[in-house]
Amino acid sequence: MDPMMCVLRVFRIVALLFAISCAALAETEIEGVRDQQTFSIEYRGATDFSGLTWAGGNDWFTVSDKVRAIFPMSITLDPASGKILGASIGTPVPVKTKLADFEGIAFVPGKQRVYVSCETGDGIFGFDLKKRTVIPVAVPPIFSKARNNKSLESLTYDSTVGNFWTANEEALKCDGPMSGSERGAVVRLQRFDGAFRPSGQFAYVTELSTYRAHGGGTGVSDLALLPNGELLVLERVVGTFGLSVKIFRTELGGATDISEVPALEGGEYKPAAKTLIFSRATLTNNFEGIALGPPLADGWRSLVLIADSGGGTTHLLIPLRIRWNAKQSP
Repeated sequence: MDPMMCVLRVFRIVALLFAISCAALAETEIEGVRDQQTFSIEYRGATDFSGLTWAGGNDWFTVSDKVRAIFPMSITLDPASGKILGASIGTPVPVKTKLADFEGIAFVPGKQRVYVSCETGDGIFGFDLKKRTVIPVAVPPIFSKARNNKSLESLTYDSTVGNFWTANEEALKCDGPMSGSERGAVVRLQRFDGAFRPSGQFAYVTELSTYRAHGGGTGVSDLALLPNGELLVLERVVGTFGLSVKIFRTELGGATDISEVPALEGGEYKPAAKTLIFSRATLTNNFEGIALGPPLADGWRSLVLIADSGGGTTHLLIPLRIRWNAKQSP
């Protein structure tokens, strides 16, 4: 073989191996915690917790879709494995607002403030934990077209990235049908900057609903923004044999900004790409909240899911582990 051709072949092989290694580094991985599928808390002060956020150390906050309040939580994790060693729900902090059905919650470090997304009123508000005051937030008016109980289910924030994200649970009335056996729902992922100014909106297609009961189907339950800029979507998937949770990594680089699009049904746009990175059958347990937690000793991070108890006093958590490498473009 000609020496130059040999050199070129070696160069191509090296380049291919480099590309493969870069792709591997870019992958985000989620795994379960060994020997612990769930952790349960017995608490009678409220039911139906649906959002979760980490506030540092063992401090977390959650919200219930039945009570206008912020609930402090304590979750103690094994720093090596991410296993939940103990958890409790504290005394609720009442919130005076016309919005209701609290669903998503995001803690902002340094400001001692949380933000909450609500399905009744299709809105978001901030809450100063020290002053106990409410800070109003303006959301794009398109979300007023949400179906009943299918509105702003999710909220996430990361201080490294400096962005908030929210999404409607199922398709807006102007964007097409809800998820069914033949097609998923098209929802809108809404990005805000750190001052809650809208900074981008993208379509996202959920998984199918092979079964619907009492109006409930597959939808976006919550979001988690990673420090590298990746947005994770937690979907509650409804199937013939029960519920499952699926976590998807989104890619927005080629997606259409639909901020000015009044209706997606019949329109031309490119939705966000998504890659499944975790799935687990949960039977009748409806996990609606997800939050990134503290770093673990081996370089992974903790990730915790919380379930809506459906009126019961037993509240379930799922401990997970997550790691990522490459930075994603905004």
